[in-house]
Amino acid sequence: MKTIRRTSIVVAMVLAMCAISFAQEQSDYEIAQSFSKQYKALAKAIETAQTVQECAAISVNIDALEKEFAPHKALLDKTLYPDDFQKKLEMVHGQLAYAQTKLGIIQDAVAKIAALELQVKELSAQVEKLSNENGTLLKEIQSLRASKALDQKAVDSLNALVTKLQSNIRDRDKMIFAMVDSIFMQYDKNVDALKDVEKQKVASHFERNNVIDNVKKSIVDNVLFLESTALSGKDLSALIGEQKKFASQWKGLGPKLAGIYVAQKNRAKELSTIDTMLATWGTKVDAALWKSLNELFTKHNLTVRPFNNGNDFVANVISFADEEIQNANQRTEAVRFQVYSVFVDSVWNADITTTWMPLLRDNNMVTEAQFAEMKSKVDAWRSAVEPPRTTLYIVIAAVVLLVLLLLYRRMKKTPKMPAT
Repeated sequence: MKTIRRTSIVVAMVLAMCAISFAQEQSDYEIAQSFSKQYKALAKAIETAQTVQECAAISVNIDALEKEFAPHKALLDKTLYPDDFQKKLEMVHGQLAYAQTKLGIIQDAVAKIAALELQVKELSAQVEKLSNENGTLLKEIQSLRASKALDQKAVDSLNALVTKLQSNIRDRDKMIFAMVDSIFMQYDKNVDALKDVEKQKVASHFERNNVIDNVKKSIVDNVLFLESTALSGKDLSALIGEQKKFASQWKGLGPKLAGIYVAQKNRAKELSTIDTMLATWGTKVDAALWKSLNELFTKHNLTVRPFNNGNDFVANVISFADEEIQNANQRTEAVRFQVYSVFVDSVWNADITTTWMPLLRDNNMVTEAQFAEMKSKVDAWRSAVEPPRTTLYIVIAAVVLLVLLLLYRRMKKTPKMPAT
């Protein structure tokens, strides 16, 4: 019985070792096959290459092949015998150099475009990484905001997430347009001057790097960020600037892409969709601005009527001040001055004149003349609620007189020292 058991154990061990060995051989075989397949694809691409851009892309792919399979050099040296890994790389580089010479392509141009192509790949990878990270951050922010009660730790965590997301979105926007620039810089001619075959290759380049999809995704994320966060005047100032910058860059890029995708109706339609998405983003930024400014008054219990544009903002603030001036005589001096003090100290001086007015003026939402009109009305309100200066002077004089009288009486009551 023991003999049978021992035999079974030995057999099991042998089978396990065979399985491990087979798996290892299978893995080695797959590595060798993958290298051979990619190598043949590069050789085929070299044969059919016709432009400097194609040669540059092949050069980048050769470098990528070397980087991917360098850890398996010892294995490939055996499977490629009598050649080896390094010799194969030298051969394919030589084939590319010969093809470039035959096509009359200058090596410097290939090197320059290869560097741009590598930059495109790196930027594309970073854009994808940031997109994934942004999705996670948005979910965390939405989850925290859905909580009914937030302690200070949760509030701090939320603020940190918002800051990180805003930074990520801004970085990704920059990378998308840097990637587009790197692609176009590989072509010396204007888009309109490219042949149809060249346009198709440029379009393929954009497709590989998901340019249009990334532009759309970035706009969507910017809108979601607006809808998921409570923003201050300074935050909104930065976001308005980002939206305008993005729209300006797209204005320069859109016509170029339209020229590239002229034969692709679906993509051409998407370009028009992006214009609409940008307009929606701009509208939502404006709505967030007016919402935040309305909330500033609500927060301090100031009954300024709601507004959603610059003209209504100016008119409603002036109307509020007028109503307070008219009601001044119907309230006690303390009450009417308290409302004015809250408005001036907590809203007008603390936020509107320092943060909001520069933002509104810079974006042509409120004019300098309108701001002067508002300021004049606030000054008139102050005159209506502050104690009259004459009364103030009388009070001060009375206090001084009282103090002097008390000092005089005290001096009269003080006994004189006897003469010695």
